[in-house]
Amino acid sequence: LVLLILLVLVLLVLVLLVLLVLVLLVLLVLVLVLVLVLVLVLVLFLLMLMLLLVLFLLMLMLLLVLLFLLMLMLLLVLLFLLMLMLLLVLLFLLMLLLLFFFLLFLMLLLSFF
Repeated sequence: LVLLILLVLVLLVLVLLVLLVLVLLVLLVLVLVLVLVLVLVLVLFLLMLMLLLVLFLLMLMLLLVLLFLLMLMLLLVLLFLLMLMLLLVLLFLLMLLLLFFFLLFLMLLLSFF
């Protein structure tokens, strides 16, 4: 009888140990799944950050290109205005020259009379 009771007790302890090991395994699997999910979320977050950074850099490049084009346009306009100024100055000088020759011509005419 004592042996039977001891056998039952040993069997109970073995079953409890097996249950404990199973519970520990389930907990381990749960922890592993949780860690995997966390790592996946972190990786996705980092990827999103990288994507945002790349988009931000692209926007900056676009802005720089637009600024460069704007500067080129301004330079072209300034060159155009400079050319107009030069043309006006040349016309003015030409007018002065014509006036001078006209006065010379008048002096010659007056000296003939």
